[in-house]
Amino acid sequence: MLEREAIANRKKHWVRAVTACNSRCLFCLDADTPRNVFIPTDEVKAELRRGREELGADKVIISGGEATLHPDFVELVRYARQELGYDRVQTVTNGTMFADRGFYVACRDAGLGEITFSLHGHTPELHDWLTQTPGGFHKLMKGMIRARRDPRGPIVNVDICINRQNVAVIDRIVELCLSVGVTEFDLLHVIPQANAFENRDLLFYDVREHLPRLQKVFRLNRHPGVTVWTNRFPVHYLEGLEDLIQDPHKMLDEVNGRRFMVRNYLDVGKPMECRDPERCRHCFIEPFCTTMDRRVASMNHGQEQVWVLGSAPVADLPVPLPYGCDTVGIEVPDPDALVRRVGELPAGLAVEARVATPGPVPAVGRRLRLCADTAAQLDAWLGGDWLSEGELDIDLNRDTGPWLLQHRDRLVPWLDRIRIHQPSWEHMADAAAHDVRDPAAFFTALGLPVQVSGLAACQAPGTVLVEERRRIGRAMFDPDTGRLAIGALARDHVARAYRAKSVRCDDCRVRARCEGIHINMLRDQGLRLCRPLVAGKWADEAAARLEARWPEPPARVADGKPLEPPHDSLPGYAPPAGPVADPLAVTANALGRRPRPLVRGPTRIKGGPPRR
Repeated sequence: MLEREAIANRKKHWVRAVTACNSRCLFCLDADTPRNVFIPTDEVKAELRRGREELGADKVIISGGEATLHPDFVELVRYARQELGYDRVQTVTNGTMFADRGFYVACRDAGLGEITFSLHGHTPELHDWLTQTPGGFHKLMKGMIRARRDPRGPIVNVDICINRQNVAVIDRIVELCLSVGVTEFDLLHVIPQANAFENRDLLFYDVREHLPRLQKVFRLNRHPGVTVWTNRFPVHYLEGLEDLIQDPHKMLDEVNGRRFMVRNYLDVGKPMECRDPERCRHCFIEPFCTTMDRRVASMNHGQEQVWVLGSAPVADLPVPLPYGCDTVGIEVPDPDALVRRVGELPAGLAVEARVATPGPVPAVGRRLRLCADTAAQLDAWLGGDWLSEGELDIDLNRDTGPWLLQHRDRLVPWLDRIRIHQPSWEHMADAAAHDVRDPAAFFTALGLPVQVSGLAACQAPGTVLVEERRRIGRAMFDPDTGRLAIGALARDHVARAYRAKSVRCDDCRVRARCEGIHINMLRDQGLRLCRPLVAGKWADEAAARLEARWPEPPARVADGKPLEPPHDSLPGYAPPAGPVADPLAVTANALGRRPRPLVRGPTRIKGGPPRR
């Protein structure tokens, strides 16, 4: 799984060359973008350069629409590989252009290193109906077999959009690919965008009905010669197959693809065009949208939060502290530096400190919270006069966990002053390195009513469940606008708020008030950690405490949560002048959306689903 995480997190850059396409897929996610646009070659090249020079990417995916329709596609491949030095140039294609041997050879020789063919049926009837493209199946297979048999050819893999029409034969589609030597698959779960939503009655399916067949295909990933990736597949159906949970950083790509809609929602409150509970219930990025709304709500309502200054100069502190922040989070090397640092801060602010080297806690003249993540810090800080007025937050990990069990009696006098927090991690490698195995077993052994945050109720039996502390800082904001930065917001969601549950959690009494377990803990330790609270003393206690905290379950975007008004800009920044335009729409207008040969516009669905 760590090897897969490294592959998934390779720095790559998606560059759109066209929105034109010579297929009319019933599940197309781009049908609501300006159609028939061919991005000017110099603009595509500029975006290719940006990937290398600004983003540091070593892999680029030239995409569309159908990118191979761009009249300079071969030149774009050559420019990316030979002039810019991308290690890998990839395209995702319906395969029709690669049926022409001359075109294929030109792309190969220019440096095309990976071709992902989009195959959606094991027969011409099924594939061509789903893509509404007569002859598409035979052209794709011809191009795919040619590339696969070429000893100098690129990497060849296949993506399949799983939907109601092909899910019952997904194994046969994979079998066909294996028979011609293709051994890598990206299995895409249909999502409610554009054509896929319009055709939802034809395409949406109940995963539970087809889970045995899907799992049959998923288990091919155990074969040393086959690689299977899932794409947007619901996590709760992957119990026992957690190695196939998609890397959560996919969320960054998804959000980036909607960045102009997100920007306008944050800046001027313009609703995202896709915001509709009927869609959101099926949408892969709904958890991000809910996190974004909750973040903005906490800022608008001035809910208590910590402004994270870290080790940055005090001059970086906004004045006055915005968004309800009454505490400053700092990082210092030792207790002496803590005293000096606190003395530089404006009066009246509480302090949350991470002190690298433990030692006696000095008097700092204001409310102090220390954050401990090592056993040595706990040994130095747990107890003493300072804790009578201060607070101690303890990160639960493989160093502090054993110490807490061994020194349980030292915790008892301070239960109202300490909190044990389960950190979450942006990468699974960190979760595997730091997290205790099975937090529920840990808290059962500890047996104390200590305050706990960052865990699902089933993971912290016998404790006092409290909300995770809210933290915000300058790194979350765009330095040019003073508004939340989309990339930072998405990364914060992945690192902190991206959580999931098991199918079994449907029976849990606190399900509506539980966000689940962090995605990387689940990827590391498995969905087995989800233990639904159905009956018993702890189920009763947890339900009562969570219902007291939230008389109504916290609203989600999928539940029809009301829109949030834009948050104020950071002090010193003017509010945005208005909405931003999507450059793709600007380009489309400038070009007049001029159609080119081989480009098809919208069409009515021809024929009915083929018999299987």
